Amino acid sequence: MLVLLTLYTDICFQISTSVKKTNVYIFLFLSFTVLLACQNARNENDTQIESSSDITNTTSATLRNYSPIFQAILKNDQGMARGVSIGDTLSLIKETTLPSETQPDNGLGYTEYFDNTDLNFADILYVRGNDDLVAEISIDIYIEKQSTVDSLFAEFQQYFEQKYGKGTPENKSVIWKLPDGKNMLILQNVSTKKDPGLKLVFSNLKKVIS
Repeated sequence: MLVLLTLYTDICFQISTSVKKTNVYIFLFLSFTVLLACQNARNENDTQIESSSDITNTTSATLRNYSPIFQAILKNDQGMARGVSIGDTLSLIKETTLPSETQPDNGLGYTEYFDNTDLNFADILYVRGNDDLVAEISIDIYIEKQSTVDSLFAEFQQYFEQKYGKGTPENKSVIWKLPDGKNMLILQNVSTKKDPGLKLVFSNLKKVIS
């Protein structure tokens, strides 16, 4: 009888120990799962914050009222175009798009593609002036469809009229004298039957007059 009682006690002790170990393992597993879930939630939140920050930095609230192609061309609402103005230091320009395959002798060139084709893109040229300063900003816009060109022209005219006041129509162009009294902007529809397109030019007013 004593032997059976001792055996029963040992069995109960082993079972109790096994249950405790199992409970510990379960507790550790659940704790690890909760910590992992919290870390993933934090990472997702950080990613969302970074993405929102990137959008804010590249596209201002004003430009979000316009088409994606319009936004890709101007980039943001700062400066004259793409955050750059005449008189800025050329070497300090921070472009977010690819440099043009062939660089001009008189400045810096970049190409902004609107899709995966070679049919819809913009060539951006920052012309170098004296003391490595931007003397002119020229943007040639090539679009596959004439209807898209017409819509873009209307968007640019609306945007620049809100920014600079009413422009002066001239043939297929609209011209603005900028508030600084030194520079001007030309928005021109340069479309042909085969090649629809637009052109934006920020330049010195004296240069155009002369």
